[in-house]
Amino acid sequence: MDDLKSKLKSLPKKPGVYIFRNSKRKIIYIGKALVLKNRVVSYFRGKHDAKTTELAANISDLEWIVVSSEFEALLLEARLIKQHEPKYNIVQKDSKSYLYIVIDKEFPNRIYTARWGDLNGTHLDWFGPFPSSADAKRILKIVRRIFPFRSCKTLPRSPCLYAHLDLCPSVCVNSEGYEKTISQIRTLLSGKTNTFKKILKSLEKEMKSFAQAAEFEKAQMVKNQINSLISLTQNWQAVPAEKRDWVEIQNRLRQLLIKYQGYDPVVINKIEGYDVSNLGREIIVGSMVAFTQGEPESSLYRKFNLKYNLTGQDDPEGIKNIIKRRLKHQEWIYPQLILVDGGKTQIGAAFEALKEKEMIGKISLVGLAKQEELIIIPRIENEKITDWKTLRLSKQHSELQFLQAVRDEAHRFAQKYYKELSLRRLKNN
Repeated sequence: MDDLKSKLKSLPKKPGVYIFRNSKRKIIYIGKALVLKNRVVSYFRGKHDAKTTELAANISDLEWIVVSSEFEALLLEARLIKQHEPKYNIVQKDSKSYLYIVIDKEFPNRIYTARWGDLNGTHLDWFGPFPSSADAKRILKIVRRIFPFRSCKTLPRSPCLYAHLDLCPSVCVNSEGYEKTISQIRTLLSGKTNTFKKILKSLEKEMKSFAQAAEFEKAQMVKNQINSLISLTQNWQAVPAEKRDWVEIQNRLRQLLIKYQGYDPVVINKIEGYDVSNLGREIIVGSMVAFTQGEPESSLYRKFNLKYNLTGQDDPEGIKNIIKRRLKHQEWIYPQLILVDGGKTQIGAAFEALKEKEMIGKISLVGLAKQEELIIIPRIENEKITDWKTLRLSKQHSELQFLQAVRDEAHRFAQKYYKELSLRRLKNN
């Protein structure tokens, strides 16, 4: 018991998987936690239901495995439960009701969730059991945004809605490269040590290969996968105190986009802000600023001279022009959210730029109107703006303060470039 108490004191405040053993050294329970110390210590404090009380009374020893994110902890937990079948993981819930992630054997492989009784031996691989059905479904939803896969029971004759949403690689039409996708998904779901590092290393090699062959569109797609994987682990990991405010802001912005735009960006790692500055016909400029993990990243800022691209002082046309030019640069990592300085007209112009570049549903879009500081969110359905939501938040709302910071930085950067060109023009005259 003294050894157990000593281990409880030395538990780290990191994400991971914990393993309980009884007096005979037999594994009796496996669980996962975002903060190992908090979760494990809770078993020995306070009141619990009868089953948890019985479990705690039988714990004689514990072990833990630290991972870099809660996402990895979820996968590792499922793998270890599958391997050891601990007593209290089974008795706390009928094992037949657990969800599994299944990959069918028939090519092009279908991926879906199923319960134990529904598995019929036609699968290539399966992962689980997942104690939480919601976790199993959430894992597949996130993995699918990084590595699109087939989920339909019967292959359609033409690409379906999921294909148009970039959630399926249209294997009904062309299955080239799908074997590699399935291999990557199996590696990711395996929950083995250093899985993320291995996948990232493989993707980085693939990206460089495409870039060297001047296949920049494919290189950008792989780069997006790399960025999503990195964002995924960063978003799920235990958050340092100095970053907690950003995580809260990110989650609130995400909920606003889900509710009013009808699109879930999953993670908001990078936000770009755009502004146009013109005080006359001779000098018209635009700016793009980038914030990563809530912090400005000046190395990613870009400025645009719009004098030769516009017929006059037209802010909406300027916004559209800037975003179109920005999206041509496949070597820049795309943001999850674009903020434009302005209202419905400016947002509409930005929307047209995204639509022309086939980025609707891939990059979210909001506007911030200057005078009244209103957050304006377009409702997007079938690649059309069908409605608008105008939010008037109090000045104390952190998400409003953050969007104001992005907007103001874009305005400052545009003004700085405008002054540079003005001084240059005066010297030349």
